[in-house]
Amino acid sequence: MAMPITAPEQVTAKWLTDVLRNAGELPYGNITDVKIKSTKIRPYSRITYLEVGYSANTSAAKPSNLFLKLASPNEQQATSEINSREVEFYRIVGSEMNGPPLINCYDAVYSPATGESHLLLDDLSETHFQTDQGEAPSCFYSELAIKCLAQFHAYWREHPTLGNDVGRFFDEQWLATFVEDLEKSVPRFLAFLGDELSTERRQAYQRMLASSRKIWGRLTRPEGLTLTHGDTHWWNFLYPKDPTSEQTRIFDWQLWHIDLGARDLAFLVALGGFAERRPEVDPKLLRLYHETLIANGVENYPWSVFWDDYRWSAIRNLNIPVIFWSQEKHERTWRRALERAFQAYNLLDCASLS
Repeated sequence: MAMPITAPEQVTAKWLTDVLRNAGELPYGNITDVKIKSTKIRPYSRITYLEVGYSANTSAAKPSNLFLKLASPNEQQATSEINSREVEFYRIVGSEMNGPPLINCYDAVYSPATGESHLLLDDLSETHFQTDQGEAPSCFYSELAIKCLAQFHAYWREHPTLGNDVGRFFDEQWLATFVEDLEKSVPRFLAFLGDELSTERRQAYQRMLASSRKIWGRLTRPEGLTLTHGDTHWWNFLYPKDPTSEQTRIFDWQLWHIDLGARDLAFLVALGGFAERRPEVDPKLLRLYHETLIANGVENYPWSVFWDDYRWSAIRNLNIPVIFWSQEKHERTWRRALERAFQAYNLLDCASLS
């Protein structure tokens, strides 16, 4: 059983030759040189950019720049399952659709014993860019991100492997446990805020709790479900520097699961994806998302049904600040999420649903 790389220095020419050959990317020839260009330390991972040299007899099509992500559990957060999930994604989902809108993955390994993992991906930094955290892209690039997300959702919507080989459906037992936890966490959050929370907002939370089995129970029925990212931020997309020759990619798949595609969209657009909300561009992005689904083969999903799915998903956004607060995230993080969730809740008239 393959073990994960735990340090960039372990990526030797021989190891990388074997990995790329097993991935079908190096039918002949060898890697002669591996250079570490740079390394970035993140809270739960280490990112290394590699430059690769090949022997003269190597096939022409070969990756010259690679992206190595090393992950290990953190003492303050149980990240082992997250590491496992991302590796599972690239091994199962990535093998089905390696390439746009995903980043090509050449190796994905996780160790249950240690919780460590590695991912070896294409380094697209020469052809793509990210927005800064907390900053939404221009309208043009926002549209590219929406189309990218919709294309992924369309591919996996009601896919025959969902819940079998790919992902797991939520069931009644999960729903009962989730609702029980929700009925504890939300009142604690409301008690913490006390008189600071308006009567109108407190009533919105009460309506959400009263409708919780309907809202989240939708996930126990497979109709219309797809694979979702689970953490859609504007900076979880790589935008092409030249849109005429490259496509937008989406990455960071630690929280993927089966859900409504509108849920990803509501996190990104209605909640703002941790950037400032832009209600003036929302209608155009929502129409583009739905049109892209239809253009990519999704049937029997009229705008009216999608619109309700999106609004129900916006109601679910009210639970995001509760989760952030329970996880003891920075106060500014959960307060911003609270304000943005209610901005969309009111704009979309979600009260009339719940």
